[in-house]
Amino acid sequence: EHITNFEEGRPLFTRNAESSFTLPNFMRTLLSTSLGALKTGLNILFKEENVGVDKILGHGGFFKTKTVGQKIMSSAINAPVSVMETADQGGAWGISILASYMANKNPSQNLEDYLDKEIFSNIKLETISPNSNDVKGFEDFMDRYTKGLAIERAAIDNLK
Repeated sequence: EHITNFEEGRPLFTRNAESSFTLPNFMRTLLSTSLGALKTGLNILFKEENVGVDKILGHGGFFKTKTVGQKIMSSAINAPVSVMETADQGGAWGISILASYMANKNPSQNLEDYLDKEIFSNIKLETISPNSNDVKGFEDFMDRYTKGLAIERAAIDNLK
C-alpha cells in the first residue's frame, strides 16, 4: 500500500498483554485492518484537505456478510454507509455500470444523474449510520495500527 509506504508486506498480528484475545475481537481486527490504508488516505483528505464525505455506497466482498462490513466502514469514515441487495457482487458489477453509462447516457447526462435515474431509482438501500462509540473505537484502533506499521517495517527489513 503506497499510502503507508509499503511495497510488500509481512502479515502479522500483535496485541497488548491486557487485550482480550477472543475470536470476535480477532475478526474485528482483521476487518478493521483491511480498512487501514483507506483510512490513512481518508485522514489526509479529511484533516489536511478539509474534504468531507456525506455518505458511501458500498459494494464488494467486504459487504458480503449483512451489516458487518457496513458497521466497520461507517465507523472508519464517520459517515453513513448504504448497500444494495447486490452489494457483494463487487468490482465487475461496478465496471459494467460504468460501461453502461458510457454506452447509454444522454449527451448532457453526468454520471451522478445517470446512476440516480437509470440504475438506482428502484433499488432498495440499507443504510447504517456511525455510532459515536464505534467511531471512537476505530480512531483508537487506527492509532495502534499506525504505530504498528513500524513493526511491519522491521519485519520486512529483517525477514527476507
